[in-house]
Amino acid sequence: MNRNMSKKIPLRCACLTLLFLSVLPLCAFAGAAGSVLLAIQTIQSQPYAKDARIVEIKGERGDPFPGEWAILLADATARGGVREVGIANGIITSERTPLRGFTEVANLPTIERAQLGVDGDSIFQAAQAEAIVNRVGFHWLDYTLQVPPNSTAPVWSVKLYDNMGGVVGTLAISAETGLVTVPMQLAEGVKSESDTKKIGGLVGKVSDIATGTAQKTQDTTLRIIGNVQEFLIGERTIGPGSEK
Repeated sequence: MNRNMSKKIPLRCACLTLLFLSVLPLCAFAGAAGSVLLAIQTIQSQPYAKDARIVEIKGERGDPFPGEWAILLADATARGGVREVGIANGIITSERTPLRGFTEVANLPTIERAQLGVDGDSIFQAAQAEAIVNRVGFHWLDYTLQVPPNSTAPVWSVKLYDNMGGVVGTLAISAETGLVTVPMQLAEGVKSESDTKKIGGLVGKVSDIATGTAQKTQDTTLRIIGNVQEFLIGERTIGPGSEK
C-alpha cells in the first residue's frame, strides 16, 4: 500500500466514525414526536401562521413521548375556522380543516410561544416524579396544553394510563416553569403500591430506555465502524467482531 493511500484511509475512517456516531443515536429514538418548541416553530413558518392562533397542543399514547404532536389552530382562513396539524420532529405529518366538532375553538385563549419555558421532556420528568412519589405505575401518557379559563398562562394537563387503557391518575404542570400546579390525583380505585420493591413510574420503560439504548447504540456503532475499518485496511482494532 503506498504512502498516500495509508494517509487517506485513517481520514476516511474518521469521517465514517463521525457519520455513524451522529446518525445512530437519532435512529434509536426515531418515532418520538420530538420537541414541542420545534413543532411550534414549524407552524410559525407556514403561510397561514399570520392569520392563525395556536389554542391547543396534544400528544397521545406517549411512552414516554407520543409519535406526533397535534396542534389545533383557530384560523379564519381555514374551512370551519379550524386547522389541525400533526408534527413529528419538526416535520408536518398531517393537516386537516375539520368542519364539525370544533365550534368552541375560536373562543379558546392563544398559546404564546414566549410563554413556553420548558419542553416535553421536562413535562414527562415532572409526571414521572409525581408517579414515583405516589408509588403508582403507568404504561403511557396523554399530554394536553391549553390556557385554562380565567388564566393567561398555559398549563399541561397529563393523564396516566395502565396497560389496559384505564386512567391511573391526572396532574397539571406549568408550561412556563415545569412545576406541578395540581399534584397527582389518583383515579377512583387506584392505590399506591405497598410493595417496597415497586417504586412507581413508567413501567419497565425509563431505566430500560436509558440503559439499554445507550448500550445498544454504543455496541452497534462500534461494530459498524470496526466492519468499515476491517474492510478498508484488513484488520479490526475498533469494536466487537461481526456476529457469526
